[in-house]
Parts: sequence; structure tokens; C-alpha cells
Amino acid sequence: MAEARARGMKPRPGPSALWPRALVLCLLMAVLQALPLSWRELLRYEVQALALGQWWRMLTAHWVHLSWAHLAINACGLLLCCSLADATWTARRLLMRMTVLGALVSLLLWAISPQVNDYVGLSGVLYGLIVWMLLPPVLLHRDGMAAMVLLVVMGWLGWQSWVGPDLREQRLIGGYIVTQAHWFGVLGGILGVLTGCSRQLRGRELTQQSSAGAPPDETQVK
Repeated sequence: MAEARARGMKPRPGPSALWPRALVLCLLMAVLQALPLSWRELLRYEVQALALGQWWRMLTAHWVHLSWAHLAINACGLLLCCSLADATWTARRLLMRMTVLGALVSLLLWAISPQVNDYVGLSGVLYGLIVWMLLPPVLLHRDGMAAMVLLVVMGWLGWQSWVGPDLREQRLIGGYIVTQAHWFGVLGGILGVLTGCSRQLRGRELTQQSSAGAPPDETQVK
């Protein structure tokens, strides 16, 4: 820290730097949930409304929820994601990646799952965030704890897809769980990681090859 200040560099933020912004986002979701139902319906993902050109719903749908219980679960999930973030995650990066994930989830629902007529909630984005935060340490540093958490999350999502959403959870949130959105969020997280880490992985591979050294050319030895 002292060295960074001496050189005039800003210290890189840690996970705690995300908490104020995450709390603001939770407050925003609470304000939206308190709006009249007729107002919230203008923000939810609806296939028929998208066909009429109401494309803003692809982004706003992830910030409104079925119920206060649904909101509370996703707010806790957002705070949990922030606790998993490393020092490369800034508040600006968090917002940008959440926006990208939300847009991708909505686009894939619209293009691949037209049977999903309506959707609300942040859960698809949260699944993408978890992957985006935990997969880089696994690929770059072989982090066993991050790999274990990812396996648990993927196992739970796979179980939900195999046996169907939990009925008690659906009664709690007040609606049907759209597992397709969760998988689309995971896909978005994987694509984000591969895009961001490809250069680092390629550089590490080249470094390993150069350190190993190339075998001598037999024709030159002769």
C-alpha cells in the first residue's frame, strides 16, 4: 500500500469496495418492488411486449421480482457474490458485467426459449456472476476452494434441471423458477471468463514452453 502511494498509484480495491455499490443495488430493487404492480409489469420480461418493441424490458426485468421473499433471496445472493470477488473487481466492472449478463440472459430466452412468456428476477445474472468470479482462479491459479464452490453450484443447478424446481421454493417466491435463465447466466459467465483470461492463459502457456526449452535440432548437431 505504501509503495503504491509512493509511486502515485491507486491501490487496487478488494471485495469490500463492492459492498457499498451492492447495497445501493439492493436498495434500488427494494424501491422497484415497492412500486404499484401496474408499474412493475412495465419492467418485466414479456415476449408479447418485446414483439411490440419494448426492448428495455430485456434489462429492467432482472431488477424486479415476484415477491419480497424473491427479492430478499436475490439480494443475499448479490452480497454473497461480492464477498467472492477478488481485487480485480471494481464497482464499475461489476455494473458493466451485470448489464452484459442481463442482456445476454434475456436475448437467449427470447431466441432459444420462446416458451418462457415472462420472467423477472436477478438469479440468472447471479449465476453468471458466480462463474465469472470463481472460474478465473480455477483456470489461472488452480484454486481448489473456488473449484469446490463451482462444483456445488453447478451440481445444484443440474439437480434442479433434472428433477424440476423445488416446489417449496416456488411457493416461497410466488412463481415458477425458470432454470433456463440460470443456465444462460452460467453460459454468459463462461464466455466472459474465456474472453478475459484467454490472453493470460496463452501467455502462461508460452512462458512454460520457453522455460522448458526446445530440443536441439539433430541436423545442426551433426
